[in-house]
Amino acid sequence: MAIPLKLQLAEGYREVAPRACGRRLLWEDGGNLRLAETTFAAPREFGFLGGVDCPITVDAARGLAWAYCCQTRLGVRDFSEIREFDLATGGNRRLLRLGLHQWAIWLLTHWAEKNALLALVATNTRISAINIRHHLAVIDLRQGALHLIALPRDAFAPLAWCPRRRWIIFYGAEGTHLVTFTGKRERTLPPGGPLGRGGDIHPHKPLALLGGDGIWLWNLESGAIRCLRERGQYPRWTPDGEGCWFSESSSDLFHLDCETGEEKRLLRFAGNPNTEVNYARPIAADVQGRHLALPLTRMLKLDPEAAAKTATLARLHRLCVVDLEAQETWMTDGYARHLAWV
Repeated sequence: MAIPLKLQLAEGYREVAPRACGRRLLWEDGGNLRLAETTFAAPREFGFLGGVDCPITVDAARGLAWAYCCQTRLGVRDFSEIREFDLATGGNRRLLRLGLHQWAIWLLTHWAEKNALLALVATNTRISAINIRHHLAVIDLRQGALHLIALPRDAFAPLAWCPRRRWIIFYGAEGTHLVTFTGKRERTLPPGGPLGRGGDIHPHKPLALLGGDGIWLWNLESGAIRCLRERGQYPRWTPDGEGCWFSESSSDLFHLDCETGEEKRLLRFAGNPNTEVNYARPIAADVQGRHLALPLTRMLKLDPEAAAKTATLARLHRLCVVDLEAQETWMTDGYARHLAWV
């Protein structure tokens, strides 16, 4: 039986029973891909993806989704592939088979203009040792063809991308890098600022929000960087580009006006002293910016009398939906490592 968790909400907001909102959610929980209305009743199960940390991506207009799948069981024939899922029928097919020393990690997104997918493909270039190289992969959806583009050194973890300007922001040991789709490094922000926990490029301007050890605003043309807030991660621009949503921990959600600095905490778990950041993930917003979805995690001490250093903590995961217009929110059990609105 699930342990009930209470939300502390912003003024005017209320928690309601799960309801339909006219959109569906596709999410990954424990490596399993699921699709459901936001009532979360009778989700469609698409099967096990393999557990590698790679986003899912969708073309809502065509009712298609794509995900990276691989084998995780020993003694079973190995595979590494991108699969296409038909959200209407529940069917799926292999779009592209990768080599057994290649994996798609951390980036998979639909490039509608080119009818293609963009992915970060890691390749082990040595058989007798581990020597991982990262490439930007462009995958043609008509032919399932793969084109690999070499990335500059230290272009490690992708934070954000912009198809219009053909930019990707990467975080690495040597700083934060702005890289073009051709693999050229345009600009580097040296270490000492954001810590690579999420990012988002402005919908209209050459600006980026970066997270980790604060919310930072990076001018991608001048290189100027400014800290908007000392704590924060996984920022997401609002559709008008005037503000953003972000989290401080794995158990809350905030809104920040990037011009005035005015902020509002929209929700957090009530009575939650054991906050942490490890289970926080990017916030998924629908196209209109009315509905948000994100995972929330509360760390609950199983023995309230135990000392902090010896306490055993249970991880209680919820998938949360927020209707910003109706000022309502609701939850269901489970953890959503990757989310997409359909």
